[in-house]
Amino acid sequence: MDGKKLEPKKLFSPFSIFALVVFSSAIISNFYFFYFQKNYEFIVESPCDTDKEECFQRDCSNPDDCPPNGLSDFKRYSLNANDFQYCVDEDCTEACESSQIKCEQIACTPDEEFGESCSSPVLESEEQISGKE
Repeated sequence: MDGKKLEPKKLFSPFSIFALVVFSSAIISNFYFFYFQKNYEFIVESPCDTDKEECFQRDCSNPDDCPPNGLSDFKRYSLNANDFQYCVDEDCTEACESSQIKCEQIACTPDEEFGESCSSPVLESEEQISGKE
């Protein structure tokens, strides 16, 4: 041989150790944020009475166009993911309306892309006017 010794390759270079630490810290921080803290928002749908309040509406005549909840008249609430555990059977209507958890009702805005429109409640004065005619 040449008399040169072959040095074994280093398994981890300083750059690879740095990259591994950065990658691991990103995974750990995201796991903590999403799994333990649950500091993000859920948007939930709940049944809505179109006679009493403004509601989102969608056509559920074709089952493929509707989500699994099957609601054609509904309202939406935004709530913290950590509070979702207080909703009974994934229905947050009672918890939100009784102020058991902090929810924010999302105002109805028509969305043509998803086939959603808004209904407006019939006011008592309108009913009286139409009833007198």
